[in-house]
Amino acid sequence: MRLFRATAAASAVLALAACGVPIAGHAVPAGIQTVVTTAPSTPTVTVTPPPTQTMVVPTTVVPPRAYVPAGSQWYAQSSWIYAQPWIAITPAAGQTSCQWLFARGYSYAQAYAAWAQNGYPASWSATGDGYPCQKSYGMQH
Repeated sequence: MRLFRATAAASAVLALAACGVPIAGHAVPAGIQTVVTTAPSTPTVTVTPPPTQTMVVPTTVVPPRAYVPAGSQWYAQSSWIYAQPWIAITPAAGQTSCQWLFARGYSYAQAYAAWAQNGYPASWSATGDGYPCQKSYGMQH
């Protein structure tokens, strides 16, 4: 085992000496060489952007959306709306008609019918999408 260790140590010393790495107690001349590597030249390419163009986009004025009932829902059918009893809505100060209906337990379909029976007031539809009372009842479509 001693022979193996001695051989390994000597091999390491010789290997390091061959690389030019100084070893403690041994003077090793510094053999410095300069290596210059040049990359192949790349041709310069100049790209010219296309000329700018001015585009005119015509604008159209979209008229405000009318408060039209959502006719695809069963509760939006006029036969059902006018078959419902009239609801006398009397909201308290600071309360909307929708909040009043919701607080008294009316369903969304009943609130929709009341909206229709009162002439589809714009103030009942916060988004103007034809569905009233969505702040009180949540989105219904």
